Order: sequence, then C-alpha cells, then structure tokens
Amino acid sequence: MKKIKVFFLIQTLDTGGAERQLIELVKALDKARFSITVGAFYDGGAFRAELEGVEGVRVVTFGQRSRWDPVPVVRILREARSIKPDIVYGFMGVSNETGALVGRAVGAKVVWGLLSSDMDLSLYHWVSTFMFKAGALLSRIPDLIIANSEAGMRHHTACGYSANRMIVIHNGIDPNRFRPVDIAGETQRQEWQCPEGVKLIGIFGRLDPIKDHRTFLKAAAILASKRPEVRFVCVGTGAKEFAEGLRHEAAPLNGKIIWAGWVADIVGAYNAMDIVTSASISEGLSNVICEAMACCVPCVVTDVGDSGLIVGDTGIGVAKKDPAAMAEAWNTMLDWPAAKMADARSLARTRIEDHFSVRQMAAKTEATLTNLVRS
Repeated sequence: MKKIKVFFLIQTLDTGGAERQLIELVKALDKARFSITVGAFYDGGAFRAELEGVEGVRVVTFGQRSRWDPVPVVRILREARSIKPDIVYGFMGVSNETGALVGRAVGAKVVWGLLSSDMDLSLYHWVSTFMFKAGALLSRIPDLIIANSEAGMRHHTACGYSANRMIVIHNGIDPNRFRPVDIAGETQRQEWQCPEGVKLIGIFGRLDPIKDHRTFLKAAAILASKRPEVRFVCVGTGAKEFAEGLRHEAAPLNGKIIWAGWVADIVGAYNAMDIVTSASISEGLSNVICEAMACCVPCVVTDVGDSGLIVGDTGIGVAKKDPAAMAEAWNTMLDWPAAKMADARSLARTRIEDHFSVRQMAAKTEATLTNLVRS
C-alpha cells in the first residue's frame, strides 16, 4: 500500500501546547501508512531535537526571524513541490492560511488545525485579530478543518468559519509518560524545600494573559489567609516584563509562592501537587489538565473551552475571573475525606485513559486523513 505523504506546517517548534500536540501526533501516527514531513517557519526551538529523534519523521525549517519577517512562502512551496504531499496540514494560526496556498498550488488536500477557543484577541497584537478574521474568510478553501475541542468548533463556526468541513478530534496525551510516580513527586517537593504536611496548589503553563495568573494569585491570597499549610507553585516561563509584573502582584503572599520557571521533570512536578488549577480565560482543550489527571492529581478549572468536559465529576469547575470562587473550590477539595480524594485521583486517570489518550487521537486522525485522500 502506498504511503500517504503528509506535510505538517507550524510556525515554531518552541515550547507550547500546540507544538507539544503536533509532536505527540506525529510520533504516534503509523509510519507504515504515513510519510511525514514537519516544516517550521522559524529555525531552532526547544522541541526540534525531540522531533528530529522520531524515526520516520523528517524536519525542515524555513528561517523566518520575527513576526515582521515575511512568511517564507516561496521556500515552503519549493519544499512542497519536492515532497509532492497528498495532504498539507496547517497546525494553527498563519500556518493554516499558508498551508491553504501551498496545498492548492501543489494539488494536495488541505487540512487546517484549530487549537483554540474563544480567545480574547484584544490581549494580543492586532495581527492576531487580522489573521483570525482572514481565516474565517479563507475557511472555504481547506478540504477539512480539525478543531481540538467542542468549544473551539462552536466558537469558530459562530465567527464565520466554514462549519460543513469541520470536525473535532480531541488532544491526546500519553498515559505511559504521565502517570503517578510518588518518588518523583517527593524529589520535586524536596527541591522546592516544601516541609512535610505542606499542601501544594499549582498552575502550569506559559506566563501569558490568557492563562490568567492574576486570578490565581488573588485566589491564593484569599486561601493563604485561611490555610497556613498551603503553598502555591507557578510552573512555566513568559515574557520578562509580564513575568516581573506578576511577581510584583504576588508580593503580599509573603514567600508562600514558588516561581518554578521551566521544570525539567514535568511528571515529577505534577506528582508533587495536591491540586492543579487551570485559571484560563480561554482554552480549547487543555493539555495541562489532561496531564495532571493522568498523574492522578485532581483539578480545579475555569469553565472555559472543554475544561469541564475533561474533568467531569473528578474535579471542580468555577467561573473565570472569580478568585473568591477559585479559593472556595480549593478549600472544598482540601477538605474532601481521604476516601473521596483517593477515588477522585483514581477516576481522574481512568477518565484520561478512556477519553483523551494520544493513541485515540492518532487513530482518529489516521482514519480521517486516510478517508480524505481516498475521497
């Protein structure tokens, strides 16, 4: 059987949820059925070495240097003509529009990936708003649009994206990697100098307005006044000025917050937690929630995107931008009886294994792309 040639396009291979999902997807796709090339607009990236280590996956980059550097369409088109792909698959943002142009030029099927939901674009540069609106106008071009969340599909169709070509394939994570490992959690707690009996509540992800660390910090201040045994952890990095602003706002917590930055052993970091929180004001389908639950950590999440769908009845959902509600949810979860907490931990992992594994994501993608080419 002839292999299906897929040319994935993404802007960068730096750390991020979309980038991680692309890597997990191409690692899991059946290399006996698919020939895979991944093209990144920017050179380098923290994930590039990992991706280049995946057997059967070819990685190329196109030398874009900044947002204002022209999109390297000519170089991408030249590469596509060399590959002769069956499918050009854009992975979010300007990669989609570029993929539409390149795919049509070489006679390939065009697939778009939508990995966001109702983002507040006013928080970002005007270019983001322009590209979102351009995407709606151009969304009749792709043969298929794959959203990673039910909420993302609803939002994009409501904003004018073509509905009759759109389906949902949820993100997937690897339960063999993200799993309960007590010794790793204890090691991480020791590195953070957490005494025995301290409860840790963590937020994971880039320091970015959409993740709403400010609400997390306000909720932390509320709970810290009631429960002296609790500490709070922020795992992730971001723009220097924004990160410094968050640290300034966290000053009243008086040493009860740990700014962990980038953590090498992310599985250990999850396992160190008693509760993981997503405070986001917008999400598609959160990798962080899935990863934490696979490590048997219960979650408090804002009711955005598919976050509530992920946690089901294993965690607690609260309204976004409501620090009092978040603090109360934490307080409630910390007061759960030991038996209820043990059940929640076990059910959280089972829920990820049953509904949000990388194998399920890959199987659905394989079937979808195969049917697309055959059609």
